[in-house]
Amino acid sequence: MLKVFRTPARLSVVLVCTALATASCSSSTTLTAAEAGPQYQQLSTDIGDTLAAKFPGEPWLPVDNQQTRLSRHSDGKCFLSIGTLRSQDSLPDLAGGWEAVMEAVNPVLQDSGFAEIKDTDSIKGGWQGISSTDGSGGELRIFSKDSTDISVTAEVSDTDCSVSTE
Repeated sequence: MLKVFRTPARLSVVLVCTALATASCSSSTTLTAAEAGPQYQQLSTDIGDTLAAKFPGEPWLPVDNQQTRLSRHSDGKCFLSIGTLRSQDSLPDLAGGWEAVMEAVNPVLQDSGFAEIKDTDSIKGGWQGISSTDGSGGELRIFSKDSTDISVTAEVSDTDCSVSTE
């Protein structure tokens, strides 16, 4: 049924409400580096702490030359990379498989607004891993060969990718 709006005010109200409903259901919100940095740094720390508690072994330490930084990709988008954490252990070996790792990290991910991990990723070169994303452009990756890395990145809305995030 087509409804006819007799006054411009009623039509305006309907159009504004429709626009708001559409906007709230559309694509995710990209954060600024200032907004994303603390949130994703906390996620990286929480994941490292959870894995260290659940699967004791070598400590999760920051990787030299992979500190938190902004970079512009070839497509022009600006990305925030949180400093990578590394354990010298093979996490899937230490945990008895990726399923145990997923079970340990999923509650932390869900508390942080990330999707539950259900499967391993297909990675070339002998690497194994798992990953998850949130609705704001963030991605967590845990990948292993001999050692294991925790990496968190996010597309951010900053126009100046040269600004330090430290």
